[in-house]
Amino acid sequence: MDDVVEALGDDLLKAGRLTPVEIDGGEEGAYLFYAVEAVVDCVDQRRSSKPKKATGQMKTTVFRRDALPSGLPAFRVPEFPGGVHWNGWAVGRLREILGADLEARLIWSENSALTPHPDPWGF
Repeated sequence: MDDVVEALGDDLLKAGRLTPVEIDGGEEGAYLFYAVEAVVDCVDQRRSSKPKKATGQMKTTVFRRDALPSGLPAFRVPEFPGGVHWNGWAVGRLREILGADLEARLIWSENSALTPHPDPWGF
């Protein structure tokens, strides 16, 4: 986690906070949890799928360009508060560190040559 914190630095703190995770018998300070607190109203509701009633999850999410928080590494949206959306520049920096250990699924892009994942929240 130190590599991630070092690579993203203060950018992480623009959108949330780092909290130490204590594990019985584990090394103190070995793990941090990144809680994304930034909630941004940037979903184009006309062009996005209707949110699921139970979770707010949307199969297709389209963002409003004028409201997209491109300066934040990650953010949440009011319709789906349990989902964290990462901006492409932050994902790129994370991939430099984590390589194949990071699974990234494209939800939306202004670039029409890129195809969003068909089921980005399906695990």
